[in-house]
Amino acid sequence: MTYGWAILIVIIVAAALYAFGIFNPATWTGTRVTGFANIGSPVDWTYYNNGTFYITVKNAIGSTITISSVTANCGTGTPPTVTLTNTTTGLTVGVGGTKEFTGTCATIASASSYSVPVSVSYTKGRGVYPQTDIGTVTGSVV
Repeated sequence: MTYGWAILIVIIVAAALYAFGIFNPATWTGTRVTGFANIGSPVDWTYYNNGTFYITVKNAIGSTITISSVTANCGTGTPPTVTLTNTTTGLTVGVGGTKEFTGTCATIASASSYSVPVSVSYTKGRGVYPQTDIGTVTGSVV
């Protein structure tokens, strides 16, 4: 009889923890960015459950840059890498300036966690040699 009560209590505690989302990895996934050693960390990004992905890139290099492309590996489709398009005017970014890019990725359930590798290709000032900065953004789907 004592074992029966102990098992019942364990089941009730497990159900309560499940109800509070303790077993959902998205509960423990905060928004964070890794990489982007050269250009500087993105200032904002969002992944919507319909597959729309937004990212705002900031120029922290110290000279004007011209962004040639921004890609995100955020899907299971063919191909999984999506080229993001600029939603603000022009692709030249002054020192400390920002540009927003968007694209359509795979649809994901709300409150799921995601980790999206992003690649930013750019040219510094009047330079002719393209450079690429790579990083990963992580968060929960809205």
